[in-house]
Amino acid sequence: MRMTSAIVTPKRNHFLKASIDKEPTLRLDMVEGESRVQLPFRAMRILETPNVKDVYAVAIGVDGELCRLNEEWELLEPHARPFPMSIQQAIIVDNVLIATWIDRELLLARMACLPLDQAFREGVERGDLRTARNLEQAILPEGAIWAHVLDAEPLALTAMDDGFCFVLWNRGIYGFDVNGVERWRSPPPEWPKLSHLPMSQETVTLHETHSTIEVWSRAGGCLRLSKSNGSEIGSAHFDLEGALSSVYGTETQRILLLSDGRCYQYKSGSRTADIATKGPIQHALFMDDSTWVLSGWREEIALSESGVTVKNQDEVVVQHLVKDEQLWLLTNDGLLAHSSLTE
Repeated sequence: MRMTSAIVTPKRNHFLKASIDKEPTLRLDMVEGESRVQLPFRAMRILETPNVKDVYAVAIGVDGELCRLNEEWELLEPHARPFPMSIQQAIIVDNVLIATWIDRELLLARMACLPLDQAFREGVERGDLRTARNLEQAILPEGAIWAHVLDAEPLALTAMDDGFCFVLWNRGIYGFDVNGVERWRSPPPEWPKLSHLPMSQETVTLHETHSTIEVWSRAGGCLRLSKSNGSEIGSAHFDLEGALSSVYGTETQRILLLSDGRCYQYKSGSRTADIATKGPIQHALFMDDSTWVLSGWREEIALSESGVTVKNQDEVVVQHLVKDEQLWLLTNDGLLAHSSLTE
């Protein structure tokens, strides 16, 4: 794998600024019997951490903020920003967070592994990145166990058993262990039968199954790779009336989300639902009762055997979560609240 560095063990350098003391901003209100928790930043995702003692989840902000939460959604300590870029992708593997950061203006990208059994640490300011352009001076996410300086844009990232898999633009597909050591690599994915379509060779997401990694292109191509060695097992394509943005799935189902808000449901390879929504869907969650809950553009959507249920919201819904058999929603202003969509 060609990166501009091998694994780098982060160390403190003269660019590092002291951590900024911040009071955790969290409000817990009771409104009509429902709990609401306000996070201290605009949120993009919450990732649960089942293997980390006394830590229930990690909240991720749109500007790269990170904080650990307990079972009551309370902050365990003030939030921090380990690196002055937006987080592009993030996953939990056992007791660590693996994430990628991108700054398209500065043409910089990083990948790092952060421990979850301790508080996140504040990193440098963005201006410091402008003065550290050489590899020898490269600034890395603060507190990282290991980190990479990337020389290509990371397009997709997914957990894979006890490791992870990711795609670098025009470089290839890589399987790593949790220590950041390469296990295998595959060539850049290609879908020759879709070459006549715009953006057909651009990877947009990865999906892990029991034995494979699915690599999805923006035009609906799906390449299946072995999780053990990255070899190609098969490929297929799905007819889409738009550009694919993300894929969610179960053993027998796939939810294909398009960038214009359209949603396709497939069961055993056959399309069973095609719905249009207000705008881009941010997340999809499969419930135990065979219902898909979609986090929409100022709306919540439930897709089930009996039809489609929609509930309007004032803000963009970025995610749904289930906690103690209760459905919660997260909006982009950082508000966590109970959802009555499926009640």
